[in-house]
Amino acid sequence: MSDASMSDAGRITAAKHLLEAISVSKSFGEFHAVAGADLTVNEGDIIGLIGPNGAGKSTFFNCLAGEMPPSGGRIVFDGKDLTRASPEAHARAGIGRTFQVPTTFADMSVLHNVMVGAFLRHPHRNDARDKARAVLELTGLRADQPARSLGTPGRKRLEIARAIATEPRLLLLDESLAGLTPTELQDAIALVRRIHQSGVTIVIVEHIMEVIMTLTGHVLVFNQGHVIASGTPDSVVREPAVIEAYLGRSHRRPQATDSQVDR
Repeated sequence: MSDASMSDAGRITAAKHLLEAISVSKSFGEFHAVAGADLTVNEGDIIGLIGPNGAGKSTFFNCLAGEMPPSGGRIVFDGKDLTRASPEAHARAGIGRTFQVPTTFADMSVLHNVMVGAFLRHPHRNDARDKARAVLELTGLRADQPARSLGTPGRKRLEIARAIATEPRLLLLDESLAGLTPTELQDAIALVRRIHQSGVTIVIVEHIMEVIMTLTGHVLVFNQGHVIASGTPDSVVREPAVIEAYLGRSHRRPQATDSQVDR
């Protein structure tokens, strides 16, 4: 193979999509929660999904994670069709996720909670313990602390740790930074950055615009089941359709008239 061909092959490999959601729809009876949404995630991305309450982003997110099968469209991860696959199959393929309301095994220690995730790739107890300890070092949690003693920030961090222990290539964060104080939020943003720097691609659903503006490179905006805007965080927050979706038509900036432009 020539040097030029090898270079082209390298570019093709580098550009390979990690996740593709193609015309994904989800209906509940006559209600269309998601209508033909598309998403492409490349290795190394941090992508944000935003929108008003009831916009369809969480339903779309659950389709990506395998929690509910889409009514239409396809979900392809690393070349494998996972459209109808179970949540376990998604996890084994390399997709980890958190939930809006974090769940912990309250009667177990933090270490044992994280080992539950580690067992996916490390069936032997000692190996799972070693993996869990490495994850706890990354996330800053104390191994011997009882899970029931954790407050909201700690429970959210513990659920992230358990997801990371499954060794995902793609991590889906569902409002994992919501409900935190300003100091806790900055700590959580720093944690997400560390996870990303460790080689994990991230898709995050979040209402806190500081998180979206700080962390993400690309954003999809949902409203009434449709993707109404897609682009960089700076560009989408200026879109008239996005302003209207969040604040109502009255908050849209009036368009300049020809006479105003000429002045």
